[in-house]
Amino acid sequence: MEENKNNLPPVNPDERKFEGFTLEDLRYQRALVALKKEFSKSKVISGATKVKKRNPFNGKENSFGIGRVGSLAGKLITGMSYVDYAMIGFSLFNTGRKVFSFFRKKK
Repeated sequence: MEENKNNLPPVNPDERKFEGFTLEDLRYQRALVALKKEFSKSKVISGATKVKKRNPFNGKENSFGIGRVGSLAGKLITGMSYVDYAMIGFSLFNTGRKVFSFFRKKK
């Protein structure tokens, strides 16, 4: 068997002993964790901004869908009287009654 000429510790993994992390290793790990944290934070903020822009219930111009209808309906409803509300309710009731009678069993 060959002798160890340089007096270095054996390279065999079973005989190697863990001596701890160096300051450089710890700094690298902290920087890596901080970088991952920043990427995750920017990803969450980006997703929240997309959701906020696509919210159908706000009445802003850059949105779509129910928000525009809701803002328009809000403008119409503010100019109505109690008689108008009663007429709308009566017509909705009659329409609902007709729809339910269509699906009900006939005797």
